[in-house]
Amino acid sequence: MEAYIFDLDGTLLDLMGVWQDIDIEFLKQRGYAVPDDYADKVSAMSFEQAAAYTIERFALTDDAESVMAEWREMASQHCA
Repeated sequence: MEAYIFDLDGTLLDLMGVWQDIDIEFLKQRGYAVPDDYADKVSAMSFEQAAAYTIERFALTDDAESVMAEWREMASQHCA
């Protein structure tokens, strides 16, 4: 089975920049720069997998739920 996504109004493309900004801001607050391969790695993951990967990769003390909650809050602020 094949599936296609049509982004007729540009919403998905617009959100890609938002998530890049969130990655930069989130990691900067913790003293890290976004590695070149980070976006490629997390783009293939679920939201929860991306949180767990981020925690492991950067040895963060946060738990996945708090990371996801912070990301959601940051996204709502960027999209408001």
